[in-house]
Amino acid sequence: MRVQGFIAEAKTTGVEVLLDSRREGNILTPAIFGNVFPDSRLAQTEYFSPIVSIIKAASDEEAIEIANNTEFGLSSAYLYSGFGVKAISWQSDLEFGMTHVNDQTVNAIENTPFGVVKGSGMGRFGNPWVIDEFTETKWVSIQIEERKFPF
Repeated sequence: MRVQGFIAEAKTTGVEVLLDSRREGNILTPAIFGNVFPDSRLAQTEYFSPIVSIIKAASDEEAIEIANNTEFGLSSAYLYSGFGVKAISWQSDLEFGMTHVNDQTVNAIENTPFGVVKGSGMGRFGNPWVIDEFTETKWVSIQIEERKFPF
């Protein structure tokens, strides 16, 4: 599996392996890495796999800077904090399609703008945003009877 190659490569970079993954038939259990450098391939790649990178930050501002310092802005960012009001203020600074505060990682509601920013993909779906993403608004007027103009 390609993902197992990513995991093996990450292990060669000196990161801390907090939980090693295993392949169990068609299932790959999670891999959790600690002390990941923000500019490493591990931190800068969208794996779409059970790979978690833990990156330490000295402040809230540094954490936001690290999170935004990627070419990707996948659909969701998740903030977990005992300080709900503080976490809500952080969300406006994050460059992601959606941000969830103290909530589950999967929130897809048909009337919300589910989507991405930056290089993660294209557009949004969910009504009415999907219409805007996949159409070009154009006005066409057809006059079928002779019209008298006042000039």
